[in-house]
Amino acid sequence: MSDILVVGGGIIGLLTARELVQSGAGVTLVEMGETGREASWAGGGILSPLYPWRYTDAVSTLARWSQKAYPELCEGLCVETGIDPELVTSGLLVLDEEERDAALAWAKRHHRPGA
Repeated sequence: MSDILVVGGGIIGLLTARELVQSGAGVTLVEMGETGREASWAGGGILSPLYPWRYTDAVSTLARWSQKAYPELCEGLCVETGIDPELVTSGLLVLDEEERDAALAWAKRHHRPGA
């Protein structure tokens, strides 16, 4: 019998179950469909909002933390599973001219390229 039941096999449910197992807990994970699909599949590892300057600084702080932690997570998953997550660090800039000043101010405030 498991100690903990995790409901949902998306990225958060899977990583929660992984952390619990690594801490010694017995875990059962249940998912209605196929694990790792739906929104987690559609997001494909994207760690930043498309227009980050439209969000609060707390969202930018969380995205920045995630971007720093993600390579180590991918490396650990590759070692544990033998499956290469194929991490590719890239960028995307979609800038509406009327948002130029807000975007540049955000980039400067968060020490991001473009400032």
